[in-house]
Amino acid sequence: MTDPTDADRDRELPLFLYGTLRKGESGAHVIAADVVRRAPARTRGRLLDLKASYPGAVFGSDEGWLDGEIVWLEPSRFRAALDRVDEYENVPFLFRRIAVTVETEGQAVEAWAFTYTHASHTIR
Repeated sequence: MTDPTDADRDRELPLFLYGTLRKGESGAHVIAADVVRRAPARTRGRLLDLKASYPGAVFGSDEGWLDGEIVWLEPSRFRAALDRVDEYENVPFLFRRIAVTVETEGQAVEAWAFTYTHASHTIR
C-alpha cells in the first residue's frame, strides 16, 4: 500500500471499488460511462462502520480480505474520470487514493483504492 507521489499519481491504474462506486450502487453513475471492463476482486483491507450512507476502508497486508470489484477506465478519459472520482471521494480530506495489490481472475494487479483518512471508527 503506497501513497502516490506527484510523479505517479496520474498513473493509469485500474480502480478497486468496495462501496458506492460499484455497479448498481448509488455513486456508480460517477464513472459508469468511463468503465471499459470490470471484474470481481479482493485485497487486504477492512470495512469501517462510518454510520454514513457510504463505507470506508483501510488497507494493509495484515488485514483480512476485502471483497469488491476492479474497473478499468477508458484511457482517453482516464484523467478526467479519476479527477471526478477524487472529487466524489473528497480526496485528500475524507479519503486518500493509494496503490494496493488486488487479486482478480487469478492474477495480482496493482490498482488505485480509496482509504479512509479518519480511521478511528468501528470495524464492520
